Amino acid sequence: MPKQTEQLETKILKLFGTDSHKIFSFETLLGLLPQKTRKEKLIHSLDILKKQKKIKEVERFKFQLVKGDTKDNVSSHQEVKVKFDKPKSKFIPNQKVYEGIIDISNTSGAVFVIIEGVERDAIFRQREMPKVFQGDRVKVSLSDVKPGKRPEATLVDVIERKVHKIIGKVHKTERDTFVEPLSRKIKQHFYIAFQDTKNAENDQYVLVEFKEWNLSEKSPRGRIIEILDGTAFHNIEMESILIEKGFQKSFDPKVIEELKDVNKKIEKSELGYRLDYRNVTTLTIDPADARDFDDAISLQKLENGNYEIGVHIADVSHFVKPHTEVDKEAFNRATSVYLPDRVAPMLPEILSNDLCSLNPKVERYAFAAIFEIDEKGKVISEKIAKTVIKSNHRFSYEEAQEIIETQKGLFAEEILFLDKIAKIWRAERYKKGAIKFATTEVRFKFDDKGVPIEVYEKVQKDSNLLIEDFMLKANVCVATFLSNYVEQKKIHAGVYRNHDLPSLEKLQQFSETAFRLGKHKVKSLEDPKKAASVLNAFLDEIKDSPEAPILNQLAIRSMAKANYSTTNIGHYGLGYAFYTHFTSPIRRYPDLLVHRLLDKILYQTKYNYPKDILEQMCQHCSIQEKNAADCEREGIKYKQVEYLSYRIGKTFQGIISGAIQSGFWVELIDNKCEGFVELAAQFKEEFVYDAQKISLTSSKGKRSFFYGDVVTIEVAKVHLRDKKVWFKVVD
Repeated sequence: MPKQTEQLETKILKLFGTDSHKIFSFETLLGLLPQKTRKEKLIHSLDILKKQKKIKEVERFKFQLVKGDTKDNVSSHQEVKVKFDKPKSKFIPNQKVYEGIIDISNTSGAVFVIIEGVERDAIFRQREMPKVFQGDRVKVSLSDVKPGKRPEATLVDVIERKVHKIIGKVHKTERDTFVEPLSRKIKQHFYIAFQDTKNAENDQYVLVEFKEWNLSEKSPRGRIIEILDGTAFHNIEMESILIEKGFQKSFDPKVIEELKDVNKKIEKSELGYRLDYRNVTTLTIDPADARDFDDAISLQKLENGNYEIGVHIADVSHFVKPHTEVDKEAFNRATSVYLPDRVAPMLPEILSNDLCSLNPKVERYAFAAIFEIDEKGKVISEKIAKTVIKSNHRFSYEEAQEIIETQKGLFAEEILFLDKIAKIWRAERYKKGAIKFATTEVRFKFDDKGVPIEVYEKVQKDSNLLIEDFMLKANVCVATFLSNYVEQKKIHAGVYRNHDLPSLEKLQQFSETAFRLGKHKVKSLEDPKKAASVLNAFLDEIKDSPEAPILNQLAIRSMAKANYSTTNIGHYGLGYAFYTHFTSPIRRYPDLLVHRLLDKILYQTKYNYPKDILEQMCQHCSIQEKNAADCEREGIKYKQVEYLSYRIGKTFQGIISGAIQSGFWVELIDNKCEGFVELAAQFKEEFVYDAQKISLTSSKGKRSFFYGDVVTIEVAKVHLRDKKVWFKVVD
């Protein structure tokens, strides 16, 4: 028997494995086997396997493993190591193998690999498109790595798959079942074996669990684990956004089971070493729709005439111990994800909304940064300790703001004093180099069916900033405390929230754009260390101009991205030499790590993580933070598009926020929704694109559109699934 035929039979048996229930059609086998497999070769090999009674033809061109003979089949095909058609590295002198992360373009479908230390993302040639998903960690070889040139990648190996579940639509043929993912980042349809279809019908939406994707197969394999209710498509889309990045609302039953017997009462043994603040005035201020309260502020006047402010943070570490099921799940998620109409929490509800939530009138465990200050806000002393508290009242931001503005109401004296101290500390922070970025946040109001009926921009007021300033103060206090004990070698490493200096190139690009946009001149940005003061002065100068919102966002984008690390480099944007995250352990895993390190220092617990392990955990948390941010952006974008889908023909005012040869984008002023004006669909004349001015001018010179212009548009067309909106200009 020729060697090639024998190898093909082995590959066929490997596809069946030991499962005598699997049924493969001829076309499916042809699709799963290496691309070079010819039909006649497959027919010949199938005939041989049938004669050997290793497979049987159950229907015309449908095959199944012979029951009772699986043991022989396994042994016979395991003797030969099947080499799947992995792309082979084409090594050349000084060529290396790199690790990277797959990034797939939403528009073109091009596959890139992001490699740390390589200037430009590498790209896979069209003929070598790899069997990879968005976010997969891979090993690649590069054809060339020269400054300014995009290297070409060849897949060597897949280290880690990032797709575990997908939501998609069922497509059934006479012989096979496939599922088309909703995500535009996943181009391949999933093949679903007969026994894994869960009797799903054509065009139904389903939740699919990824099984495998051998590099020799055209399609990834999966199994349907749930048939979804297709009557509310927006629910399916929002769940798909979460699942695509590996998040979900529900928890594994073993996690819930582990928390079933958790002690909900305050234990006497805990009171022995915690500071008792149950009789000290303590308040929470949170969004009106918040369900978990992980921070509270206490205030009392001391006998010496000074004041004591305590920033009390939910003591999640008391309930979530290392290596437990709930801890493993919390680490995997690393963060809660907040979509406009739902939350995928880091911790189960019994913790996030109950035992760890600093609810009013209820005794709770906390970890606190406590400051003694004088009446002018000068910090006399500070300490960190575990506490037990009993919040007196829960305020919404709106309620606290009303007290600040009217200077009257419940606990008005306390809130007004806290507001005064926060403003003093804020001014000090800006004086020391913090950048005054004005971030925007989009919020929604929904009807009883979850359809958005209003989109608006959340305005940051004094009550929001009050809480922000106290949280910043606590984070700096803890970061400094950790660094001191790292130096003393009491712990191996700390966890820091770093923000690096901006690059000169990005600062220069921002300066050029500001000038093109509104003739705004930015002072010299040649020294990144002095950029903060220059940007602050510039943003103050242009704050009343129409271009201010766009320039503020561009200034933020010119900055480096913050991340977590065991090596402290300071936080440039906030102007701090030491900074960490301590104040949100209900929704951020790094904060929980910081609490455990404090536990080690103050109470001699066992949480002394080795530095290399802690650094890996920091990197994981940074990646998950980015994934969560991507989810949140996608969720907001979908809900904005959904909102506009009910407003076809309506007019709005917007600002031109970008341009290309074929048209320009407009961001609506009132609700920050964005859409594209396709010039050819509305105007008969041609337009000339000027990349320097970011403008489009008609060939006759009668009409021009410039970046930053205010225009009136009409909603022309919406494609909900693609999250795309088209506008047309109203004269």
